[in-house]
Amino acid sequence: MRRRWDRHAIKAAVHRKGLTLVGIARKAGLEESACKVALRRRNWRGEAAIAEALGLHPSALWPDRYRSSAPIYRRNRNHVRACVASPNDVEPLAGGAAR
Repeated sequence: MRRRWDRHAIKAAVHRKGLTLVGIARKAGLEESACKVALRRRNWRGEAAIAEALGLHPSALWPDRYRSSAPIYRRNRNHVRACVASPNDVEPLAGGAAR
């Protein structure tokens, strides 16, 4: 059975590792509030940073925000990107506008 993660359980797991949400955000180069926001609503980069800090995939923490293992497509200004593991590992899809 899969573990049910709510925002309190995620925050407790972060603190058990001796980390803070602000520290995770800073290390990832994000706004200090990005990880706090990710606990309450969708924030791609904040979710990825928290999941990486806990050694998990974001879909393990937020299964309702992610389809099973299928890539998630999102619009980013002029092209669509596929989000699989980390926003930093994403390449533009073929036919996307390049800058």
